[in-house]
Amino acid sequence: MDLAYITATKIIEMFIILIIGAGAYKTGIADAGTGSRLTSVLLKIISPCVILLSYQIDFDRERLYGLAITALLSFASFFIAIAVSKIAVPEKTSSDLAVERMSIVYSNCGFIGIPLIDGILGAEGVFYMTAYLTVFNIFVWSHGIMLMSGKSESIKKTVRSLINPSNAAILTGIILFLTGVKIPEIIREPVALIGGMNTPAAMLVSGINLAQSDFLGGLKNKRTYIVSISRLIVVPALTLLILLAAGAGRSISVTILTAAACPSGAMGTMFALQYKKNSQYASNLLTITTALSLITIPVIMAAASGIL
Repeated sequence: MDLAYITATKIIEMFIILIIGAGAYKTGIADAGTGSRLTSVLLKIISPCVILLSYQIDFDRERLYGLAITALLSFASFFIAIAVSKIAVPEKTSSDLAVERMSIVYSNCGFIGIPLIDGILGAEGVFYMTAYLTVFNIFVWSHGIMLMSGKSESIKKTVRSLINPSNAAILTGIILFLTGVKIPEIIREPVALIGGMNTPAAMLVSGINLAQSDFLGGLKNKRTYIVSISRLIVVPALTLLILLAAGAGRSISVTILTAAACPSGAMGTMFALQYKKNSQYASNLLTITTALSLITIPVIMAAASGIL
């Protein structure tokens, strides 16, 4: 089936769930606390289950090689994103420089990327996405912290920040993949059921966030469009060129491009809160790029479908 068609179908399905989440907030069924608690469950329980199960495939040297290639190309994609952020948001051009650059560099590859690639490529896509997520975590807990705090953190604190359920799932999954150990069915089935909640939970949270934000107000800010174009069009377009130049396999290329095409990540808002930056602006950028990505991701995939 055509890549663009599959992507558009998944985006529409996710958008419907997002609208339900927004409706739940507007009608009082859910509140800000609901979104916060569901986010915690998603990041600490549901997503790790999806990641862990993606490694429950037979060991194959070609897959291991593909994982390494995905990681290397993911590094290249992040260096591109950092360069784009510096060009789009030069020094002293914005009082919210850190927030804008953060929103350009770091996508919502976990929240939206995992369910989207799962729908496009299935377990194989999630398998390769874990390599991108690993690189994402390395960058966000080093470059991201330095960007938002204005100073470098100690190596010890950076390493401690990398200890989280998703990375634990990745490490455990790799060990199981390399050793060929399979999770017993009695455990695998409930883990799979939990993992199946990933897409609806992620989009319900996105809908709740959307309902809370000043969406129309954010659209009046001209800098929102600079950030949005950089995040949703420039970064994935340049990433696509790197993927074509590298001659990576289709599954690897589709996975990395999907992650690079995702909207601004929730980390921008979380770090803005932690480091006393403009968290409302960060939230608006997250919401607006998420809404716009419903159009841009299918367009990017349509453009790529004939050449990947």
